[in-house]
Amino acid sequence: MRKNVIGGYAAALTVALFSTACGGNSLGALGDILGGAMGGGQAGAQEGQLNVEIQQVNTQQQAIQVVTQEGQTGAVRYDQNTIVVYQQQQYPVTALERGDIVVMQVQQDAQGNLYTQRIDVQQSVQERTGNTGTGQVQRFSGRVAQLDIDRGTFVLQTQNGNVSVTLPYNAPEATVDYFRRLRNGDNVSLEATPLGSGAVQIYRFL
Repeated sequence: MRKNVIGGYAAALTVALFSTACGGNSLGALGDILGGAMGGGQAGAQEGQLNVEIQQVNTQQQAIQVVTQEGQTGAVRYDQNTIVVYQQQQYPVTALERGDIVVMQVQQDAQGNLYTQRIDVQQSVQERTGNTGTGQVQRFSGRVAQLDIDRGTFVLQTQNGNVSVTLPYNAPEATVDYFRRLRNGDNVSLEATPLGSGAVQIYRFL
C-alpha cells in the first residue's frame, strides 16, 4: 500500500490524471491545472511538475504509466533526450522500476499530449521495500560499444546481436567502478536482468 509515500515531497504539483491507454491521452484537465499554476490558461505548451509513482515503462510507445497518491493513473510520454536523475547520477528511462517515487518535469501541448524531459527519483522501490532482489539473472558476453558513462549505458555486441545495457540504481561500488573504467571495444562478461525489448540491467560484472 502507498501510505503517504508521495505526499512527503514538497514543491510538487499534485495533478489528477485520467485513466488512459498508451495509444492516446485524455488528460484534458491537466492543461487547466498547469495553466493556473503558471499564471494563466494560455494556449500552447504548458509546464509543471508531477509527483507520482511509476507503474510501467512502455518502451515501444515511449510512454510511462504513473499513479498519483489518490490512485489516479495516466501516461506520460518521453523521448531519447529524457533523462532520469538519481543521487546525482543520470540514467535512461529504462532504469525506472515499478514502485519508484519520482518528480517529473512535464509539458503539455495544445493537443493535450503530456511529455517529460527530466525525471528525478525521490525514492527507489528498493529503498521503500528493502528488497534488492534482481529477478531472473542471465549471463552475457561481448564487446562494449556506444558507451555513455554519464547516462550509465552501453551497447554490448554479442554473438546473438546487440544488447542495451543499463547500470541500475544502488549498484554496488565495485560495479560502478568497473563500469567507469570501461572503454569502447572492451570485451566483457556480465550477469544482468532482462528488461525487455533487447535491454538488460547489470547485476554484476564477471
